[in-house]
Amino acid sequence: MKSHGALWLVVSLLSGCSVEKLPSTHSTPLSAKPAPLFPEPTELQSNQLAHLNTLLRGSITNLNLSWVADLGIVAIPTCLREARDETVPVEGRDLILIVLGNALKKAGFREHSDGRNDLVVPVLLRALDDRDPHVQRSAAFAARYVDDARLVPALQRLLIAPDFVQEQAALALGTSGREAEVLPIAKLFFETTSGKFRYSCLYSLATMCLQHDVDVASVLQQNVGDFADKDQQNVESVRGRFVEFKAITVLVKELSSNAASGRREADEKLRKLTGKQVAFDPAGDDTARARAVEEWRNYFLKDYWLVPLPPKS
Repeated sequence: MKSHGALWLVVSLLSGCSVEKLPSTHSTPLSAKPAPLFPEPTELQSNQLAHLNTLLRGSITNLNLSWVADLGIVAIPTCLREARDETVPVEGRDLILIVLGNALKKAGFREHSDGRNDLVVPVLLRALDDRDPHVQRSAAFAARYVDDARLVPALQRLLIAPDFVQEQAALALGTSGREAEVLPIAKLFFETTSGKFRYSCLYSLATMCLQHDVDVASVLQQNVGDFADKDQQNVESVRGRFVEFKAITVLVKELSSNAASGRREADEKLRKLTGKQVAFDPAGDDTARARAVEEWRNYFLKDYWLVPLPPKS
């Protein structure tokens, strides 16, 4: 991959069992149809997506498919179809998995997957087990936006893959992993010499803590003997930071409290702890408050780890 096509891949990476039902005892009207898992594309969108297979089989040197990702949830079924089509050249499958990840991100799929995981997860599992490391890397990138425990074993196996695959697998485990994934990611944090990779490991651990209430500090304390002697002091420093972060996650949840007084108190405490100012009106409408909470969450997953905490008064 060269030129603009390769550049688009890099930019994108730096931005994210069948069950048979028993027959119902109630009669269902013949006209009743199950709601579609994905919305139908408009005629224009459908015509655009119809060309995707041809595009992926040609040169991707100057191919920019950001327009597909911009369609969000509407584009996901088409991306899945192309990603599982092994007749598409490996470069095309690599690219479409990146596009799939960005479409999943735009659709907020991680927070609103409903029953759609059963369609997405098998495609990702197959790609995570692909022989080509670039396809594995791109599948792990897409997996960052899907929360499903079925992805964990495949992602764990990629923690010993080349570092560019390893990093995306670690980030994806931040979404689908739990306590058992803390230690291997923490070890990668201390083993790598790449500052960017270390940041990715912190991002992954912070995601587990913020999204799934994983007590990272407790896991580090229980397994302190598993780290090299030279890392012991730094392990304690990271553990201490996650003790503080655990308290912060409680306050972030309080921002969505039913009581305006609880929301106001949580916001004030977060401002005092971090020095960060977010436009949050505890008495504002649900949409405005949700935007502010999302801003707080993004801060705690990113910038919070790049700056030292303000001194305690």
